Amino acid sequence: MPDWNSEVSRELKNAGFSPAECAEISRELCNHLEDLYESARRDGLDDSAARARALAELHEDPRLGLHLRRARKENTMNHRTKGFWLPGLLSLVGSVVFFAIFDAAGLHPYRVGDFSSSVTHFRVNIFLPWLCVLPLLGAASAYFSRRAGSGRTLRLVAGLLPVLGFLTGFVAAIPFVFAVNGMPGINAILPAIAAGVLSLVVIPGVALLLGVLPFLRSADASRRAV
Repeated sequence: MPDWNSEVSRELKNAGFSPAECAEISRELCNHLEDLYESARRDGLDDSAARARALAELHEDPRLGLHLRRARKENTMNHRTKGFWLPGLLSLVGSVVFFAIFDAAGLHPYRVGDFSSSVTHFRVNIFLPWLCVLPLLGAASAYFSRRAGSGRTLRLVAGLLPVLGFLTGFVAAIPFVFAVNGMPGINAILPAIAAGVLSLVVIPGVALLLGVLPFLRSADASRRAV
């Protein structure tokens, strides 16, 4: 039975795939060549002619380039999903769920600080039970992102994704608040924004970052440290 690995490896050499991607695509192409070879043998061709027909399709079939591009796109999407979106959604959904659970249980945030003006009065909300859970969610997100082979930047963003979600929600809610309460003066806007950013972005972000930081190192470095 012909060994297709050398021919396939030569075809994939300059395709720009990672070693893991090359191994996966190589298996698929070898199976495809084997099917072509067996079909040619059933048509009555001898071993040499059947092998030549299969290799001709490997080198000349215009669909091969499309297949390789599609395979690379699928591998890239799978890597992005496993290395960023799934870990990021873990921390984002987990943070929202735990906040809802604690709130339903009657646990209320502590209100500290004093952001006052002649018009309004705001304080920073610190939800201690929730903040104790956030480092665990950040750590889990960064761990799974690192396990999927993501770099430091993706691990960091995946772990801090809840903060980006909270910031987006906070900014999006401002026009609705103004629409309901009217447009306040600048002396009322700044304290509200300061209190909201500290409560929903800065303090939760620090809590998540505490969990993410240990997993910004590579897996090999972590094993050596142990």
